[in-house]
Amino acid sequence: MARAAGSAGRINRRYMMLALVFAVLSAILVYVAISRTGETAGESSSTTAGTVVAIVDIPARTQITKSMIELRDIPLSGRIDTGLSSIDDAVGKVAKYPIARDEQLTSTRLVSLDSSENLGSLSFAVPTGMRAISIEADQVLSAGGLVLPGDFVDILAVFDVKNAKGDEEEAYFVRTVLQNIEVLAVAQKVADTSVVSDGESASKAKDSEPDPKATTLTLLVTPEQSEFIFLAESNGTLRAVLRGYGDANMADVRPIVETELWPVGMAPPPVTQ
Repeated sequence: MARAAGSAGRINRRYMMLALVFAVLSAILVYVAISRTGETAGESSSTTAGTVVAIVDIPARTQITKSMIELRDIPLSGRIDTGLSSIDDAVGKVAKYPIARDEQLTSTRLVSLDSSENLGSLSFAVPTGMRAISIEADQVLSAGGLVLPGDFVDILAVFDVKNAKGDEEEAYFVRTVLQNIEVLAVAQKVADTSVVSDGESASKAKDSEPDPKATTLTLLVTPEQSEFIFLAESNGTLRAVLRGYGDANMADVRPIVETELWPVGMAPPPVTQ
């Protein structure tokens, strides 16, 4: 009987040892599983990044609003290097090119209206409702080539006429066609123009330099003023007269004819037959 009791005790101890081993193994397996889950979660959070994405199709030259975009977690493997990571970095800027729905917004596809980024494109410096028109500048710059982007000028037109005999009188009279017109560009140099909400513009020409060899002068005008410029240039010779800084007064200027240049009592020279 004593031998049987001893055998049963040894068997019970073996079961207890096996149970303890299995318990330890189970604990180890649970620990490993929990660790792997934590590592997987950590890896998941480190392999994505918040990226600004279009939620509608955005046409080119459209100003971005909050209703057009959202911030999404994009896997780093599929994220564009120049992608924007903040909604504020996109709102208020203008799309250079069409942006499709679900497409990432990048810094290279947007342009800011209030920074030097827009200097490469003249259209971004033209406020809504205004026009940019260029005139030949090789003989236009009456200020000796010192007219700069952001300056304001008056535009004079000199016209030829025919006298009663049908002979042409060159440069017979001059009139001021337009006053207080902003210079948007001289040759290829564009004014740093920030478009504000009311459609007006605030021009800066901090880094502009005189360009005596400029070949074109681009003016910011209304659609009606563009017609005056075109017609005057087609029928006469234009001159740009530089205004002083801050002078926006509109003067009542009458046309001047050639005969007024002669002193009182002196007859003009006879017309050559």
